[in-house]
Amino acid sequence: MRRMEYKGYTEYQFVDDQSAANFYEEGILPDDFPSLYANEYVFLYSSDAALIDKRKWNGSELKTVNSMPIRTEWMGKVAPRNKEQQIALDLLRDSNTTIKVLTGRFGSGKTYLMTCMALSLLEAKVFDRILYLRNNVQVRDVPDIGFLPGDVNEKLIGYAMPLADALGGVEGLQHMMGKGKIEIVPLGMIRGRDFKNSLILCSECENLTRQQVQLIIGRVGEGSHLWFDGDKKQVDKAVFEKNNGLDCLINKLKGHPRFGYVQLQKTERSETAAMADLLD
Repeated sequence: MRRMEYKGYTEYQFVDDQSAANFYEEGILPDDFPSLYANEYVFLYSSDAALIDKRKWNGSELKTVNSMPIRTEWMGKVAPRNKEQQIALDLLRDSNTTIKVLTGRFGSGKTYLMTCMALSLLEAKVFDRILYLRNNVQVRDVPDIGFLPGDVNEKLIGYAMPLADALGGVEGLQHMMGKGKIEIVPLGMIRGRDFKNSLILCSECENLTRQQVQLIIGRVGEGSHLWFDGDKKQVDKAVFEKNNGLDCLINKLKGHPRFGYVQLQKTERSETAAMADLLD
C-alpha cells in the first residue's frame, strides 16, 4: 500500500536476522518490503530497531549511499549531521538526477548543504557557473523597505546572502561574480534565457507558483542541473498557499528517473534555533 506522504525516503525494519541475511547475502527482498519510487531512499533497521544501512532505489536495484563530507576551498570540510543529511549529500552528488529538491524546517541545512555542494562542483569544474535564483518576496507582514540604490546585482545581492556566507562575505561573492562564476538571476527576467553548463540554485521555493516553477524548469539547457530548496512553513504570501509550485513539483515529478527529493527533519543550526518550533 502506497504511503500517504512522500518524503523522498521511507523506513524498513527486518523482522529477524535471517531476513536481513537473505537480503545482504542473496539480494532477496522480503515479501513485505515497501514499493519504492525511482530515486527514493530507504533506511534499513535491524530486528532490534538499530539503523544498519541506507540505500537508494534506482529503478532496478538498491544502491549504496555516498555520504562522504563535502570539501571546498571556501568552507573546508562539511560533514552531514544526521541520517537525512547523509542521503541528501548522496542525492546532490548524483549526476543522473538533473532536478533535485531539499525541503525542511529552518536550520535543517537544506540551503547550506546545497550551497556547499554547488561550490564544490564548481571548483571541480563539473559546471561552468552557478546561477542563483530566488523570487524577490519579502518576509510576511514586514513592510517593503522601498527603493534600493545601485544596479541589478547590487539590488539583489541581499537575497543571495547564503552564497555570500559560504564565500566569506559579500566581497567573496562579488569576487566570484566578477570572474563570471556566479550570477544572480532575477526571476522576472528569465524568460527567453537558455542556461547551459550551469548549476541553477533556486532558493526559498515555497514562494513560487506552479507556473513560475514551470518557467524555471523550461530555462534548463544542455549540461545544466536545477536544484530547489524550500520550507512550506515559511510561505510569505497567500498566493503561494493556494498555488504552491514546490508542492506541485514534488507531487508531479516523484518517481521520474531524473528527479530526486529529500525532506530534512531536524534543526541543526543550534539548540536555540530549534526552540522556534516550540512556538507552533
